[in-house]
Amino acid sequence: MPRSIPTLCGSIMGTPFSFNVKVHNAAYRALGLDYTFVCFGVEDVPGAIQAIRTLGIRGMNVSMPHKQAVIPHLDALDDTARAIGAVNTINHVDGRLTGYNTDCIGAVRAIEEATRLDGQRIALLGAGGAARAIAYGARQAGAQVTVFNRTAARGEQLARDFGLRFGGALSDFEASAFDGVVNATAAGFRAPDVNPIAGRLAPHLFVMDAAFIPVRSRLIRDAADLGCRTIDGTRMMLHQFCGQIELYTGQPAPLDAMAAALLDEIARQS
Repeated sequence: MPRSIPTLCGSIMGTPFSFNVKVHNAAYRALGLDYTFVCFGVEDVPGAIQAIRTLGIRGMNVSMPHKQAVIPHLDALDDTARAIGAVNTINHVDGRLTGYNTDCIGAVRAIEEATRLDGQRIALLGAGGAARAIAYGARQAGAQVTVFNRTAARGEQLARDFGLRFGGALSDFEASAFDGVVNATAAGFRAPDVNPIAGRLAPHLFVMDAAFIPVRSRLIRDAADLGCRTIDGTRMMLHQFCGQIELYTGQPAPLDAMAAALLDEIARQS
């Protein structure tokens, strides 16, 4: 595998995005490693994968719209990435590229900061890429997951894929039937006054929102006002970054340094 000084890691996505750059480089500084992280806006996916091999890039994050497109060009997938059907992390070891999905790790770790997952009845809002990762991780951790989605066909497909229940549209959600609710829709992202289940929360729930801008979405604020345990979207994002850092460095991720960098970047962009 080619070598570079410093060790290069990066991210391929449709449009360059600063959050992963700031958080990864903060982690490498905290760990005292001579690593540098760079974000690449990419249209040529096969060329980008070949560049990882040619340049000896240690690890590469993958963001939309490339999470499925990279798969045919990799040497292997871990079981989680294969089951979800999406890769957000490419680990390069001795010339071999393996695809992982740390979105799943991030969701599970974030929820388990607040509560156990085993045996919990979870309402999952949404059926997109983030919802697939959350659904798979929660089910693997022993949760009973019910999917709610605006488009029934997509929600039913996600439920079939992972052996879950489809509960109907978001308007069909009833708090009394669940221990927790996780929002994986786009509702509330950069929209501080939007709560996709406004008026239908209850104090016994734990509530997570995958949206991370604003840090405290309307859903999280409403839930906190009721006395719910809440998990904002930065925790899922941080823990999925941690999974990447651990793969690329072989060391425990410095969560506090990463959290400070992420919150600083959100504040800068808000």
